[in-house]
Amino acid sequence: MIGNRMCKISLAAALAMICMTPLANAARFDGNWSMVAETTRGHCGFIEIGLEIVRGRIYSTRGSFAFYPIQLGGRVSGSGQARMNAVAGPRIARGIGRFNQISGSGTWAGRGPSGLCSGVWTANRS
Repeated sequence: MIGNRMCKISLAAALAMICMTPLANAARFDGNWSMVAETTRGHCGFIEIGLEIVRGRIYSTRGSFAFYPIQLGGRVSGSGQARMNAVAGPRIARGIGRFNQISGSGTWAGRGPSGLCSGVWTANRS
């Protein structure tokens, strides 16, 4: 009985350490970032967004589009893979990409009242 209990405790501790590793690795991307989303298809233009990454979670800190504040959220993995969603009034967009310790880049696509837009994004540490 004690052996089973110790086995369960050890297994739980190992699982907790494995599950926490991506968050710890993602912490290397923590900090403030400046992002630019550039439209390559559609009529959405050039959009500047301030980001903050905290323990692998991505948040917008500033930026607006068509007079609406941009609400952006997402995650970055320990390997730098990122997924983001953004909302600005009736407009929504999704992005994917990759961060390293000094920059990031990827693609995005969205829709709004004027139709579909897509493009590329780049980010640099602030």
